[in-house]
Amino acid sequence: MNGLSHRKDVEFLEGCNPALVERNADEFKRIRDMLVEVDEPAERAEKRTHWHSEGSQHYEARVAEARKLLTEIADGYGKAGSALRTYAYALETAKSHYSNGKANEQALADLIGTKGTAITREAQDAEPMRQWEDMRETTGVLDFFAELTMDIDDIKDQANRLHDAAGGDFHLARTTEKEARDICVHGMKEAYELLPEFRMGSVKRVDIFSAIAAMRREAHEGSGNPLTHLPGSGPKQGYAVPVGESPISPTLRDIRMRVANLPGAEDSYWDPPSSDQDRKEWIAANRAIIQAAAKNSGLPADMVAGIAWQEIGGQPGIADDVVDTIREQADAPWGLGPISPENLPGRLGGSPDETSFGPIAIQVRRGAEVLGYDPNNLTEHQRSAVEESLQDPGQNIFIASEYLAQLKAESDFADVPPEEMTPAQYQELAARYNGGPYWAGDDAQAYGRGFNNDLDNARNALR
Repeated sequence: MNGLSHRKDVEFLEGCNPALVERNADEFKRIRDMLVEVDEPAERAEKRTHWHSEGSQHYEARVAEARKLLTEIADGYGKAGSALRTYAYALETAKSHYSNGKANEQALADLIGTKGTAITREAQDAEPMRQWEDMRETTGVLDFFAELTMDIDDIKDQANRLHDAAGGDFHLARTTEKEARDICVHGMKEAYELLPEFRMGSVKRVDIFSAIAAMRREAHEGSGNPLTHLPGSGPKQGYAVPVGESPISPTLRDIRMRVANLPGAEDSYWDPPSSDQDRKEWIAANRAIIQAAAKNSGLPADMVAGIAWQEIGGQPGIADDVVDTIREQADAPWGLGPISPENLPGRLGGSPDETSFGPIAIQVRRGAEVLGYDPNNLTEHQRSAVEESLQDPGQNIFIASEYLAQLKAESDFADVPPEEMTPAQYQELAARYNGGPYWAGDDAQAYGRGFNNDLDNARNALR
């Protein structure tokens, strides 16, 4: 049907984050501004340095060439930043259309629920628009209970309106994002064309920065310049290659190296803290790791400790393993019959990627994202590496801290330095940790208030 799309066509918008796209635009602009600032002393070197020798012409040519490179690179990053910023605004609009579509879709699902019950895996997994299309055609393809004999005439008009409204919203979301993405990709390609191309041939890449002590000193001296990192962010990390199918990502390798140089972490796999005194002792025992993780992520140490206080009293690690195994069995082709993992009873219900692990509970999907993996295409070895890292208390603290930093980057206070964060910002970040995109909901807000009430206890445990 023209002008209609299904949720499946645009459900990727769930994982799209306009704030992070804009944050990347800010990062490109930061680099552009830094290069522009460097041009001033470069101009002095070219035009205000007067000397004569056999090498002066080579000097002047090299400096002029360097300034040209700076200008071209700055223009490229500036254009890339503008392209991303425009896309971020369009993405916000597309997500608004998507949200409207989901609201209409839920209303349609509620209406369908008054007439039929899905009894097969295929019917359970079908989105409401597909379910209604099947019901009104009475084909029985999705095997709704008593579908062939049910009377749907009394809901048909309303269901059709909700179906078309949801489909129209999804279609608006789809076209808005697609058009903006095409323009953004074109702009990024133009920006890339502006960048000089450096060729090394078959020469192996050399880490010049690490090899030259003078460059490391210069970097340390310049680290106080606001243009060396975005306001409110942690220190710049080293160069990271794409993960691909490697079981150990560069981020995970870095975390493991940092943890290896810190005191051993307190484990609570079999017996998680069950009282305030237990929580205090756990945080005190892991004080050095919490402080190191917070510094690495650009966060206040008490923010990380406060989240730990809320999370470490959960169920034993063995219970997480049991839940994960059952969900994986339900998700497998040979699994638990028509029952999908999301429809398992009680706390068992949920996708395997939503299973939380570790003393500071983190879902597998979130952990994978933090560690630089593609959560939609995890290999068996990668998934095992993620779960293993989440269950290790030291690595778990670093991953939780980095996830908090990502959530902060999505907020309105992304550029606020850690030492200047307000109590309200602390509480909002805790709510974001608990609720994700639904952080403004009642449950996440209650979590934020609980975090705020226990924050002094966490701070005292750090001392």
